Amino acid sequence: MRKFLLFFITIIFVIIFSITLGYNMYSSKNNVIEYNTNTTTNVLQEEKPVNNIKTAKITPSTKMTYEYVYKQDNITEVIEDVPPYFLIDLTREDLEKNFKDWQIKSFSEREVVMQKSIDTESTQHYIIGEYDGFIAVFYEKEINGTNIKEITSIPLDGLTKDEQEKIKNGIKITGKDELIKFLEAYSS
Repeated sequence: MRKFLLFFITIIFVIIFSITLGYNMYSSKNNVIEYNTNTTTNVLQEEKPVNNIKTAKITPSTKMTYEYVYKQDNITEVIEDVPPYFLIDLTREDLEKNFKDWQIKSFSEREVVMQKSIDTESTQHYIIGEYDGFIAVFYEKEINGTNIKEITSIPLDGLTKDEQEKIKNGIKITGKDELIKFLEAYSS
């Protein structure tokens, strides 16, 4: 009988504890209820939750992505970098205010993507040619006093006569992606 009584008291205690805990959890959610004692009826008033949203800022570990869109040839150059010291702790609004000629495409503490339109053509216009028996890449227009971009390790004499002739006459390529595809085709 004593075991039964102890078991019964334990069950009652657990039930009361569970009900109390459940009620406290339910009533302690974001709604705080106040009773207005100045009127004859009790009026329920909700307290507004506090806005704890943290404003995103650029940190030293934020990945900065700069997209340059060249309007004349519709080429986009993408550069990824760490943020320079003068951008650290800036918010999206700070960037928009200080960099009016850039469009902020996305902004988070993890990554910021900025885009800028430029009214000229890109420097991604190349001519594939020959230099000392190897395939070489030349800029179509001189950059920094030179027009050689790269001399590859692909020998010209490993190609057919027709391909050698085309390269010696120059093959125009626009865009880094097309250049990479072209060079990969000849390097394999």
